[in-house]
Amino acid sequence: MMLVAGYSGVGKTAVVNEVHKPIVRQRGYFIKGKYDQFQRNIPFSAFVQALRDLMGQLLSENDAQLQQWKEQILAAVGENGQVIIEVIPELEKIIGSQPTVAELSGTAAQNRFNLLFQKFIQVFTTKDHPLVIFLDDLQWADSASFNLLKLLMSDGNSEYLLLIGAYRDNEVNSAHPLMLTLDEIQKEQGIINTITLAPLQQDDLNKLVADTLHCSVQKAFPLTQAVAQKLKEILSLPRNF
Repeated sequence: MMLVAGYSGVGKTAVVNEVHKPIVRQRGYFIKGKYDQFQRNIPFSAFVQALRDLMGQLLSENDAQLQQWKEQILAAVGENGQVIIEVIPELEKIIGSQPTVAELSGTAAQNRFNLLFQKFIQVFTTKDHPLVIFLDDLQWADSASFNLLKLLMSDGNSEYLLLIGAYRDNEVNSAHPLMLTLDEIQKEQGIINTITLAPLQQDDLNKLVADTLHCSVQKAFPLTQAVAQKLKEILSLPRNF
């Protein structure tokens, strides 16, 4: 797992999106989902967004490839495909209508879902097509998502899965569910690397402006000062999101 931490607006998402290009060149899949602070009661929301995105990518492939995906997915989920379809409706277009499954309640239903979700994701994590899942705004993730993260990170069979998470490090502390989850993953020998992004320094910003305008850093400096001042004004505005 790779984490990108930093304040809101510092450029975490922009940095992660650069991973998309080399992944696609290597025939991998890059999918992403974003948590919302006003939808924390929706389990797995970012995971579901990401996997719906993946279904869209698969549906753009040819019939022979779709048939292969159908066979692999059905082999993984067995008679429980409807459980996944209920949260990822696009899957039905690939594997067809599935039989109704027995209703479970409480912990049993959650355990079944986690196990199926894990097997479902494993289908797409192979040497031929590694999978990268980017989960944005992890500080707003729900408890079910944190449990699934722990499950995926403890799975020794997921050799070709990279989880990337971005979060606002100024909005979490050591007691936050995200940090507690990460601690548990590391205790189980899960590999987590973190990049912390800081705001650009004026010298870096000046080089960026000069490079953009194809001029010397000296000539770009007055504009850099104006841009830096405007950025300070924007960052000082109250944030309601």
